[in-house]
Parts: sequence; C-alpha cells; structure tokens
Amino acid sequence: MTRSRFDFRIKFDATREVFLMLVKPVHNDDGWTRHDAKEYEAYVVCASPYIFVVSIPVDEIPDGFLAIGAELPRGVQLTGLRFTGGKACFTFDFSDEELLLATPTIYRNWIATLIKEGYILDAFARQ
Repeated sequence: MTRSRFDFRIKFDATREVFLMLVKPVHNDDGWTRHDAKEYEAYVVCASPYIFVVSIPVDEIPDGFLAIGAELPRGVQLTGLRFTGGKACFTFDFSDEELLLATPTIYRNWIATLIKEGYILDAFARQ
C-alpha cells in the first residue's frame, strides 16, 4: 500500500519576528518504509481562507509521492499545483481550526487572537 501525505507545522522565527508555516511531503511505500523530504517554508498570500504557497524542488520530493490525492488534515485543501523552474509550487487553503491545530500549544492563544483581530497576514512570513 502506498500512502502520501503533507505534514504541516508552525514555528516562530525570533530572528525575523514572524511565524513560519513549514510543509513536508511524506511518502510510505509499504506502511513501513518512510521517505521524508525536509521541511519547506510556505508563504501566506491571503486570509479567510488562509492561503499558503510553498515551492519544493522536484528532485527533493520523495520518490513515489502523489500530490493529487495525498492525505491532508481535515480543514486543509490542496487548491493549486504548478511546475516552474524545476520546482513544484503547492497552494493550500487552511480553515481557522486547522491553522490553530498546526500551531504549537504555546502559541495557540496568540494565533487565535491574531485571527480574531484580523492581523494574521502580518504574523506570517510573506514573499
């Protein structure tokens, strides 16, 4: 059985003073053999829904990874995929709930307040 999925994680970059959405494509060949790419930084481009775009070099995506049909957390949608300059550019839409679930507990109240007040675009890295 093959299985592909995207993992999402949010961390705070104290040097740049912004939150980072990190995306990692993961592929399991047989349920036991796991092929991970490293984490890549996604940029926020829009709020409500929260749209993040990440570019991953094609040669660094795990062999056998299937982007269309890859497992995504509830509340996240893959809404775009394009190839340009040797990179695959993925666009993801996040619901409020999923954005909070990807956020470490220590930052969750902070992100919830930014969502409520409408300042979420200022909190994340932008391109």
